[in-house]
Formats: sequence, C-alpha cells, structure tokens
Amino acid sequence: MVSTEWVQGRDKLNTVLTIREEVFAEESIENKITDFYDDFAFNAVLYTDSVPAATGRLLFKEGKYFIDMLCVKKQFKGQNYEDLLVRMLVRKAITIGATKVYMEADESRIQLLEKIGFLKVSKNNLMVKEGDVAGHCCVKC
Repeated sequence: MVSTEWVQGRDKLNTVLTIREEVFAEESIENKITDFYDDFAFNAVLYTDSVPAATGRLLFKEGKYFIDMLCVKKQFKGQNYEDLLVRMLVRKAITIGATKVYMEADESRIQLLEKIGFLKVSKNNLMVKEGDVAGHCCVKC
C-alpha cells in the first residue's frame, strides 16, 4: 500500500535525509543532501508498505516556487512514484498561492514533467507548470 506524508522543518527531516543520502550516494551525485531551505520547505515522503521509498521538496526562492531534491530509492524505481510526488508538490504549491511551479530537470525527467504539463523555459532545462495538475497519477495501487 502506498501512503504519503508532509514534513516541514529541520527537526522532522530524518526520513527525508535518509532517502536523499541513499539515492544521491547511489547515483554518485555531488549534491548536498540538505541546505538552509530545509528549515522551511515542504517535503513529501512516499511510503510503500510503511517503508520510506521516495521524497521531494517544494521551496520558495527568488520569488518563485521550485520543486527539487526529487529522489526514489533504487528498489522502488519504475513504479511512477516520481509522477505522484511531482503532482503532490505542484498541488501543494497551488494551495498555498502559487500560480506557477518551476523545476530544473535532468534529461531523464523531461518527458515525465511534460506529461504532467510542464514546459521547458530555458536551455538549461528549467521547466514551469502553470496552474494545478489534472488527471490521475500513474501509481498502481
């Protein structure tokens, strides 16, 4: 069974940081697993059968809402969890007042984001989604 929770504030990030650390180390990404945005950003955590499987973050910077730190543990890839997390993060942004949500996407995520309604707005793969998400996620329940 798939379930999700929202986490906000550094004191509640243990599960989020554990997932980030595992995924970013596995993918050999030279990326910090935390920064000062974690003090106030919204983090979505996805569980499958009570096991933490994936996470993503919504933050506000430079006057815009951004999705980042999207990661899925290796054993849970291919189950459309990224799709569900992106839709949750966009929906959260809209409910707190955003009209647009941005995400810098690597090549592997462009197709996913386009399917959700994001459009590429720069050569460095910055993408934007205007308005809320529609339809259903692709998670098989």
